[in-house]
Amino acid sequence: MNLANSITLGRIALIPVFGYLWWRGSHGAALAVFALAAASDLADGLAARLLNQKTRLGQILDPAADKLMLLTSFLVAAHTRAVPVWLAALVIGRDLLLVSGGALFAFVLRGRYEPEKWKPSRLGKYAAFSQVLTIGLALLHRVTERDELRPFVGTLVILCATLTAIAGIQYVAFGLKALSSGKLASGGTA
Repeated sequence: MNLANSITLGRIALIPVFGYLWWRGSHGAALAVFALAAASDLADGLAARLLNQKTRLGQILDPAADKLMLLTSFLVAAHTRAVPVWLAALVIGRDLLLVSGGALFAFVLRGRYEPEKWKPSRLGKYAAFSQVLTIGLALLHRVTERDELRPFVGTLVILCATLTAIAGIQYVAFGLKALSSGKLASGGTA
């Protein structure tokens, strides 16, 4: 256990607090916890790099924390109608596809699959950023109740959906290509 992993575990502990606060209508407190979780995401990555604390555990915990935060965010956002249900289904469905695809490769293709060599694509990173931005702005809209934010939330919903769908298609295409070529340990995008 090191500082970077401790920060990540703290972020994971914040997830149910965030979800509960938003679900109960404590939008201001939920936004504060969301901002703290986002700051901790930056802090754990910075600590890992600056203090040379990159570990296998951190490589698992950090993306797991990100996925759990987005899963919770979109479930609560859809439940409270802060974002459309179809967007939550798209984001969660894509993540389920990523996880199940990775599990398939790990289980079926043992020995020829090296998940640590698979890095997120630039498009996948843009999709993740748009998801966080969409949740953040939707929650800010709930906090301020300002109608001027509604068109921006709507625009982000469309951008988020587009990037998420394209990144999902890219992941499937890469997985199929890797399966057909047998180059599962050569790296790529996910």
